Amino acid sequence: MLKALFKDIHGSWIVASFCVGVVAGMVIGLIWRVKFFDSPIWIIVCSLLLIIILFKSKLAFVLLALMSGVVLAFFRISVEFISEDYVRQFEGQMVVITGTIDGDPETDEQGTKLKLTNLGFGEEKFEVRGSIYISLGKNESLKRSDLVTLSGKLESGFGTFVGYMYKPVVLEIRRPEPGDLILKIRNWFARRIASLIPEPENKLGLSYLLGMKAGLPDDLSENLRLVGLVHIVVASGAHLSILVEIARKIFGKISRFSGLLFSVLFILFFMIMVGFTPSILRAGVMSILTLLAWYVGRKFAPWRIILLVAAFTLMLNPMFFINLGWLLSFASYAGIMILGPQLNKFFYGDRKPGFLGSTIITTISATLMTLPIILYYYGMISIISLVANLLILPTLSYAMGLVFLTGVVFGIPGIETLVSFLATKLLDFHIFVVGSFAEMRSFLITIEPYNGWVFLIYVFIAIGLFHLKMVELKQAKNKFKREKICLDIVNGQRPKGKKR
Repeated sequence: MLKALFKDIHGSWIVASFCVGVVAGMVIGLIWRVKFFDSPIWIIVCSLLLIIILFKSKLAFVLLALMSGVVLAFFRISVEFISEDYVRQFEGQMVVITGTIDGDPETDEQGTKLKLTNLGFGEEKFEVRGSIYISLGKNESLKRSDLVTLSGKLESGFGTFVGYMYKPVVLEIRRPEPGDLILKIRNWFARRIASLIPEPENKLGLSYLLGMKAGLPDDLSENLRLVGLVHIVVASGAHLSILVEIARKIFGKISRFSGLLFSVLFILFFMIMVGFTPSILRAGVMSILTLLAWYVGRKFAPWRIILLVAAFTLMLNPMFFINLGWLLSFASYAGIMILGPQLNKFFYGDRKPGFLGSTIITTISATLMTLPIILYYYGMISIISLVANLLILPTLSYAMGLVFLTGVVFGIPGIETLVSFLATKLLDFHIFVVGSFAEMRSFLITIEPYNGWVFLIYVFIAIGLFHLKMVELKQAKNKFKREKICLDIVNGQRPKGKKR
């Protein structure tokens, strides 16, 4: 028994166990608000422990790797909570706050909404973790990465925000020089598209292509939420996979390394252009890891890459765990990469499904895995959202391609008119589908939001996955038996258990 515990195992199992510890530690830390591991000594201890157990990968060290991940997660979340406590001591007070605008500010007739990070209070020079939601009473010409100073009353935060300020006074706006160059390129390209495609089609197209969902009309945003299609306007894996496929097809013809290099560059450029949102961060890291595995001729098991990227992103920001975009991004990926293949094998066996069959299974898988999260946060879902997904998702890449081409052919007479016309009509179709399905309120299921019982759906999904896996193993076992009997007959042997 003792000898078995010190049997050599592959280092990937140590890494996987460590990642499980990080994710589990984040969950425990969030629930019990752990604050006792804020000393940097824990980083040194965990790092040394992980190096030792990776150097001597033994079965007995799996538990040590798990514990190391939990402790490191406790350290990271302790730092986060201590920063939150510092911010919350100012609740109900008039304060002067300086921070950097994270993401694109949203401007409408009611004013400008934005998120501030890298916070500084009063004359304090150090930056505090966390983010504050700001609602300005008037429209301001603000951009991502601007440094602003505000004076107002700090209210209690909500969701992932540690604080909230309503109609503060803008004291100063500083724009870094030369500024965000990639943001300038994005906005320049967006203006070219907007000049050829009318509203609201151009708003939807820009949200597809560049993740600029701040400009979406309120009624369209509400319809997308009702139909269960809010994920299509969040720049994530679907958008990156299209870019990667284009880069690999074009530059992969030069060499395998060129395909890798330009694909990674495309991903990094897109991530910087859109902004490091939780969903795009998840998709970008996963895409790069998958490309590296492709380059060296290896494959990541889906559950391992999910654990690795989840642990990495949560170490960057533990509050991602309660971020809707992060949760939906991981859930849809898990549905496509874990549940989808099992459904494919169940319905098609060793055969490859056609385009329609593959689309239906992929959509069902992603919808099932995101269902509990949508029900928990929104308290509603349309039972015909699957049909809406099947109508829109297959044409999403074409819509993105046409919107992109509209910006490229800008200024070329005739061609710009044709491309923008096709893009507008396809986007019109998407808006029509979303609006039509949103009006079918009789198909809408509503429950009380934030009801934790909805996550029991994952228990039934896990039981279904277990059943599908057992069916697959049984089929593989029967196939092996049949092949063995045939081989025995060919070799002139009588199958066991058979009488003359």
